[in-house]
Amino acid sequence: MNEDTKNLKIMIVEDDPLIRQLYEQILSQKGYHVICVASDGAEAVKLYHKLDEKPDLIILDFRMPKKNGLEVSQEILGNNSSTDILMISGDPLIDRKAVISSRVNVMQKPVNINALLQEIRTIGGY
Repeated sequence: MNEDTKNLKIMIVEDDPLIRQLYEQILSQKGYHVICVASDGAEAVKLYHKLDEKPDLIILDFRMPKKNGLEVSQEILGNNSSTDILMISGDPLIDRKAVISSRVNVMQKPVNINALLQEIRTIGGY
């Protein structure tokens, strides 16, 4: 992993506590800087706006309580954000719905960790 990759700031938004913890643990072990985590869409938007230093990438589950991933993406990207979003979905139709911006990429569940890490490197330009 190069030095630029280690500086990639990531926010994790996942309502399943085990998956959220797994993502955080693996990304931290791989040298990524997880700057915050949220357990639902409303919390994600609130935390994002409170952050002084915005994440470079948000790993975002699609189906969550309070606000789904599409709503969260629209709110965050609606503020001219330069943050990239990797939306994780078990619904194959989400690929089409999520193309609200070139900043949104979609991965289908189940997520293979190696594929997730490769996608992060690709999005980050590494």
